[in-house]
Amino acid sequence: MAKNRKAARRALVLGGIAAIVASGAWLVQRGADGADRPVEGLVRVDMPAMTASSPPSAALPAAHLPALPDKVIAHVRQAYPLLTEVDFRCDAGGCAVTATIPPPTGDAFLKQRQEMLLGGLARTVAADGYTMLGPVQMDEVAFNVFRIRAAVAQARGQVR
Repeated sequence: MAKNRKAARRALVLGGIAAIVASGAWLVQRGADGADRPVEGLVRVDMPAMTASSPPSAALPAAHLPALPDKVIAHVRQAYPLLTEVDFRCDAGGCAVTATIPPPTGDAFLKQRQEMLLGGLARTVAADGYTMLGPVQMDEVAFNVFRIRAAVAQARGQVR
């Protein structure tokens, strides 16, 4: 019986230490990430409080909201039917549009692929309220088959 208590106490102490270490690592990483970015925002204290009768959607026009992931996927598929497995996901690393480019079928395919990679995809996601954070990343997953990833973020001035 005493052995079980001792083991339980040891597990509890080790779990507590692990939680403290994880919290500290998170705080250190969060501080490092935030140190490079300037603080942005606006605080107005002279604005009247919203009343219960005014709906929240009236405060923010729908034109300033970015499109839902399904809409972004549909727009990318419509603009670039050459792509397969188109997806839009957000995770701890940020948001990204991903897709597969199959082997080329001719000159028109190559021309459309080049246009997409040289700014067309960026314009397509910009129309949905997102901005690309860099060039499209390409990984060859099979002979002449590429998996692309375009990191995106909500466009500046947009409200989520």
